[in-house]
Amino acid sequence: MSAPRDRERAGAPGARTAAGRLVGEWDGAVAAFRGIPFAAPPVGDLRWRPPRPAARWDGERRATDFGAAPLQPQPPTDSVMYRTNFDDRRALVMSEDCLYLNVWTPEPAPGAGLPVMVWIHGGGNRYGHGSQDIHDGRALAGRGLVVVTLNHRLGALGFLAHPELAAEDEVGACGNYGLLDIVAALTWVRENITAFGGDPDRVTLAGNSAGAAHICHLMAAQAARPLFRAALGQSASGVGRAEGPLPSQEDAQKQGLAYAEGFGGRDIGELRRVSGVELVVRGHFGPVVDGRVLTEATDDVFAAGRQHAVPLLVGTNRDEGTVYASASENAEAVGDARFVGPVWHWADTHRATSHSPTWMYRFNHRPPLPPGLPDLGVYHTAELPYVLDNLTQRPAWGWQDTDRRLATVMADAWARFVASGDPNGAGLPPWPQFTGPDDTPAMVFGDTVRQGVLRAPARP
Repeated sequence: MSAPRDRERAGAPGARTAAGRLVGEWDGAVAAFRGIPFAAPPVGDLRWRPPRPAARWDGERRATDFGAAPLQPQPPTDSVMYRTNFDDRRALVMSEDCLYLNVWTPEPAPGAGLPVMVWIHGGGNRYGHGSQDIHDGRALAGRGLVVVTLNHRLGALGFLAHPELAAEDEVGACGNYGLLDIVAALTWVRENITAFGGDPDRVTLAGNSAGAAHICHLMAAQAARPLFRAALGQSASGVGRAEGPLPSQEDAQKQGLAYAEGFGGRDIGELRRVSGVELVVRGHFGPVVDGRVLTEATDDVFAAGRQHAVPLLVGTNRDEGTVYASASENAEAVGDARFVGPVWHWADTHRATSHSPTWMYRFNHRPPLPPGLPDLGVYHTAELPYVLDNLTQRPAWGWQDTDRRLATVMADAWARFVASGDPNGAGLPPWPQFTGPDDTPAMVFGDTVRQGVLRAPARP
């Protein structure tokens, strides 16, 4: 399904949400609604608290500009990761007031019943936001989907655990505020996406790197179970992690106390008055067993077969470790330990314990980097411009017809999976389901697209 091509000459698209009416704009044949608040600003006394509902507004709210990104540092501007993921045409505007999402839809009308893809960005829980050019949803929405991208709190603001935070919480939980933001955004989708032409019962979670790991954790979270029906994870996992299972509350709170010592041992009240910028540049944080959204380790949930039994599509890139390996490390071993092995474990455990359909891919195409960047092969995140069909978001890169064909085929497959829970269809050889720890069939996306066989990576 696609929108008429003269839509860009029609009046501005509108949608009525539970909080009020929005007015977006046409981006060609796709309606774009940007900077929609899905929760109250997590500032002041709401820092390190679960997200609260967004305030209502009267009249019409313009939804043509993106909301602010979460507070975050940035990778070096001369790095492959920066040039791939962060080299945007717009200046980066950041704020602790960051809980906004964006919607692209070809048919902004209740009753259209379109499938929905909610995209969760990567960045190691430290970087990234839903408004990066590389995550633009127009091309996929043009394939008949409603595409949603979102922000969530990052770093210490998103994941700090601390005994005082647990003590002030009604269920004794702390940490995972960024993950709770994602659940709040999914709840917003459940309650409002019909107004944008989406079907709230046909939501697929998709994302890469840390976003993929969040999806894995949400498959283990009872609170998120009603909010999506399929999952697509690229290049990371929440199970089989190289660093081991998620930290317990005890361990996470100890880490939080050590972090507070870096600010002179300040209590939470005092830390709520510290500049958010100062907080996010220190420490490295991620999901924990918080006692609210994650009540037990994700590995344990998957091992027992108690995860959300949804169709799953996962995969990795050929050279995942090149960005992260030091001069003394083997890049393939680093890639296997941090990315390939955990993703394989995710697929294998899900297949074995839930008996749900699971597919695997390998991305095997070296993108044409702009001059001045090192050749890191098919590095971590190299697939991103292709799966979202966003090559045009990096106009200085030397894209060739091979790149454009590959982007079309991959985005078509991703859109089919969102629409039906199965990536098979026109433009692809038959894509058999993942079979397990022995040689398994997978789709190899390279200079050509072919069915291949992958071997389980060696476990450390």
